[in-house]
Amino acid sequence: MSSDLSGAVGAAFLAEGPADGVDLSLFGQFAGSWALDCTEYDPDGSSTVRRGEWHFGYALGGRATTDVWILPGVEHGVSVRFPDPSAGAGIWRSTWVGPTRRRTHTFLASRVGDEIVLDGGDLRWTFSDIGSDEFRWRNEARQPDGVWRLQQTFQVWRRS
Repeated sequence: MSSDLSGAVGAAFLAEGPADGVDLSLFGQFAGSWALDCTEYDPDGSSTVRRGEWHFGYALGGRATTDVWILPGVEHGVSVRFPDPSAGAGIWRSTWVGPTRRRTHTFLASRVGDEIVLDGGDLRWTFSDIGSDEFRWRNEARQPDGVWRLQQTFQVWRRS
């Protein structure tokens, strides 16, 4: 792709902020660049820690948020999220794409107490301990017996 075209795609996709009258604060609070430590938990109890980065912003004419997380050598994933009042008050739709591992996941997201929970049926992602300069994120999968197994955690801190 030529640099002119990639710049045009970025300019068409990204937005400076929310569109007038669109409340994107649930995920918009994360706008900016973050560093992270990702811990991946294997079923045998072993774990691996990797350093990564996460970038949040606004997209699609200011009607959605987007983010890209990068674990070098593992995955570059992108999410697009938007509020959907037709799904219920405070409900967001979220789609994540991870091309390296060839995965896509869809979720309904909402605030639950002090957390943001993304429910994907047998997959649950949770933002917790949310502060202005740091937060935690976890990825859990429902096992055949109905028990949730922790797959990943991110400790995340703001870079800009």
